[in-house]
Amino acid sequence: MEKFKKIVVSILMMIVWGVLFAMVIPMKSVRGQVVTVLICLIINSILAAYYSCIDRQPASFREWLKM
Repeated sequence: MEKFKKIVVSILMMIVWGVLFAMVIPMKSVRGQVVTVLICLIINSILAAYYSCIDRQPASFREWLKM
């Protein structure tokens, strides 16, 4: 089950990057580009944190940082 979750999370991360590039390239507003990039980075950071916790479920944030 963990392998399936990792595959799904990896696919979701690639979709987020695809949506990022699809939205930013035609966008004319610099402010809109910056906000879009920040939102996509936040979403990918959350997905990356979840990806790192799939195999091992740390009890606290400190244990997660030690891994």
